[in-house]
Amino acid sequence: MRLLAITAILSVACFAQQAGSRDLTASWRAPSDTIPSPSSSSCPNLNSTIATPRKSAQSTGNDLQLSITEISPPQITDRGTFTAVVRLKNAGSARFKIPWQPDGEQLAHISQDGKEESYEVADVTFWLKTGNKSQPAVFLQSEGALFANPADRATYLELAPGGWVEIKMKGVVECGLPECAGHIQADDHAILTAWWYQRVLTHRVDGCNEQHSSSSVRELDSIPFPVVVRPAAESEKEP
Repeated sequence: MRLLAITAILSVACFAQQAGSRDLTASWRAPSDTIPSPSSSSCPNLNSTIATPRKSAQSTGNDLQLSITEISPPQITDRGTFTAVVRLKNAGSARFKIPWQPDGEQLAHISQDGKEESYEVADVTFWLKTGNKSQPAVFLQSEGALFANPADRATYLELAPGGWVEIKMKGVVECGLPECAGHIQADDHAILTAWWYQRVLTHRVDGCNEQHSSSSVRELDSIPFPVVVRPAAESEKEP
């Protein structure tokens, strides 16, 4: 009986384990377009479009869990930088693959006719909610992404049931959009949330027609992470 219990404990320990980690504060690089856009001389009436993002048939439900495990510094300041470690865990029974290459420069997949290139990307961005309940959360400036070639399985990491990965990212306590509905306030009870967004980006050039499109693979929000936000003026006074 005791041997059976020990075997069960070891089985659980083997089942749940860290599958990998990435530090995107050190370096990362997004792919650039390999297929050139038509020149104005050859296509004076270029038809360039950006397609409406499409949703894929995949649904992870609650099978994937995203959380912020730590931030540095422990108290962030308005207009200051911070780093955060986020954990993506497979809490379901199926396997999931995620892009896992920090350098995406050479990862674009080119179609046989040479007219289309595509790559998969997963990035993590942050939302910060300060002030009262009616104050909307602010989308922060964030840096870092992971990439994969859709035709090359080796550029992905497969997350087995119970497994997780940790990714270190950089953020700035400033609005990351041209216009933000809310604003950042000093708050001892602010909430930081991470957003995982995984999608396939495609660029197609056919004669004088050029199209960029996006197909969503999966997205999820993290468990809210309590954080203290200090005003910039206080930060400047600290040694």
